[in-house]
Amino acid sequence: HVSSEHDSGSRDILTGFVTRTERSEHGLWLVSGTAIFGNMDASDGLGVVPAHTYARLRFDEAAEQAVTHLGYVLQMHQGSPYQGQFVAQSEQRAGMGCSPPHIALLSGLQGTNMTGRQIQEALTRLAMQFGPVQGRLLPRCKVTQNGCVLLGVDSPDSLRMAVALSQMLPGADAYYATQRPEQQHLTLGRFGGTDAAGFAAWLSESLLGQNALLPTFTGSHVQLSDEARPFSNVPVALTGGAGAGATGHGGGFGNGGLGNGNGLRQGGVPLGGFAPVGGGAGFDTP
Repeated sequence: HVSSEHDSGSRDILTGFVTRTERSEHGLWLVSGTAIFGNMDASDGLGVVPAHTYARLRFDEAAEQAVTHLGYVLQMHQGSPYQGQFVAQSEQRAGMGCSPPHIALLSGLQGTNMTGRQIQEALTRLAMQFGPVQGRLLPRCKVTQNGCVLLGVDSPDSLRMAVALSQMLPGADAYYATQRPEQQHLTLGRFGGTDAAGFAAWLSESLLGQNALLPTFTGSHVQLSDEARPFSNVPVALTGGAGAGATGHGGGFGNGGLGNGNGLRQGGVPLGGFAPVGGGAGFDTP
């Protein structure tokens, strides 16, 4: 199931905590944005989607690797008061189902009373309207009450996608479709220490001024969260004309990705991505 994180008691933020199951060999298959239905039974997308199912924007391979790398570098860093207190979302011990990097678009899909198959059809229509969308991670960190580490996101086109999808799926929770740009976040991992506010401030300050090194990303597919299994839950490629290039970023990662050799090192080799805090020597990974 997907757990909810409460941010100062104000709003549930879906974090991708899942119980993973094996994918069925039959069911809904998507090829080039077209839905093709195979042999399906009541457990293969014909019932109302499970509770907490949400729709998400997935990244291209380069972006997934870079965001995953950012989480790994933070997990392995040394020399700060928070050394060893962060676990990347990709790690099983984070309790997040090893969910890949993504931006949530629409949650509470069980409120639509629609089947997984019907919601997949809506995602296919959405993918035909929007092309790949661009965005950038921001040096703005927050930690929820349950320790979920969120990093700010700048992606106006993904907000427009959320609005369009909410109009296709009435009854879903429209939170992501109505949030302000400054509320957009991506889940990076879990903080297990006691000073969550201090960690959030430290990470934000460490990343401040490093916008050129924070990864830009291309959102290339839409997909239901893993609760939608066991029916085949294949990512649907964005093939439409809206959305591409609106933020002025190219695809993938600019300015050399995550590294410029400043501050963060692993085994003596500069990895980059974090500036030294307060003009100090930064922090090193083993």
